[in-house]
Amino acid sequence: MIHIETKHSKTMGASAALCLVLLLAACGGPRYGKAPVTPQPMVCSGDVPAQITLFSPAEAKLNFEDKAYTLERMEVSSGVKYGNDDITIWKNGISAMITKDDGTVSTCTYVPKSGL
Repeated sequence: MIHIETKHSKTMGASAALCLVLLLAACGGPRYGKAPVTPQPMVCSGDVPAQITLFSPAEAKLNFEDKAYTLERMEVSSGVKYGNDDITIWKNGISAMITKDDGTVSTCTYVPKSGL
């Protein structure tokens, strides 16, 4: 069998390959456009576990008291603060402070990763 390659068949092949690459890149991407940083576990007042996951400098998710909160970064003079109408977390070094909308404050400390 003889295969004759034309200019048109080369263009179609390149177009098909480009479409496949774009399709694969669009499938299954992270929700926030970037892969999340490894979730950072914490222990808060009363040995209550918490975990924060940063998706970008502007977005984070906080798991605390059996609830998940989507948070946005807030301006502060020191440390990093994320929050929404229900809850805020202010991180500074290995410590954090979680404040709920009812005024409840929990102090937290990051749990170091094992094996380091």
